[in-house]
Amino acid sequence: MGTSQSSPGAGNKSPLVPPWADDRPEQPLPNSPPQRFTKFRRDFGNFVETGNPSSLQSALKQYASRGTGGASNASRRLGNITKAGASLYGLLTQSSEISQELGWSLSSLAGISCEVAIEKITQSLIASEGDSDKVRVAMNHALVEALDGLTEFDPSTITSDIIINTMIAYLTDCIFLQVLQDAGKAWIKAGTYVQATKAENDLREVIKVSVDAAMAPLFNDNPRPLTRTQTIDLQRSVIETVWLEWEGY
Repeated sequence: MGTSQSSPGAGNKSPLVPPWADDRPEQPLPNSPPQRFTKFRRDFGNFVETGNPSSLQSALKQYASRGTGGASNASRRLGNITKAGASLYGLLTQSSEISQELGWSLSSLAGISCEVAIEKITQSLIASEGDSDKVRVAMNHALVEALDGLTEFDPSTITSDIIINTMIAYLTDCIFLQVLQDAGKAWIKAGTYVQATKAENDLREVIKVSVDAAMAPLFNDNPRPLTRTQTIDLQRSVIETVWLEWEGY
């Protein structure tokens, strides 16, 4: 995606969950561990420099357990992402709940170019608060992948497989972009563009495998009508499963 090194990342003293991202503000948060990103960024920098998979595993272990404060805190940090993901799922499954909120349905996009349809979907579903850039990039990328090869948008082509794969790709990219952002200056260890690109691709693939393994079974190959709350909870479950996997590295 070429997005590395675009942000210095959160500070070591920053809250585990910014108030604007927290989807469970009524629950108390633990204090941020001191120097919570230091070892993650050191190990991640070594991975970027060498491509060593064990360095990536060590970095993700530190990121999950200390950098983000564990699985439940991580899912709260990605609160805006799961909310937008719930809207995307509702639109793709043609939920009346989402159509009423938006004032239009997926069927109204029939016949326009896929590029224009994707732009309308993405712009309609992102919120103005923090993480909107991550949501926009991830949602756009997921839809482009899902509709690859089509020029004209046809809602009847949105199969169960496309919906599931879109949700997997969306959450994969959101997590990927969050890790990239939090890695901050660790990316300077990439001496060349080729090194940085390989590190990004390797990281994204690790995340995709974990998200796929956690999310696909929850759908059982058949996306069903879910409420917004249920869809948010499903994504939270996937995030927490992935984080627990990383903590076990």
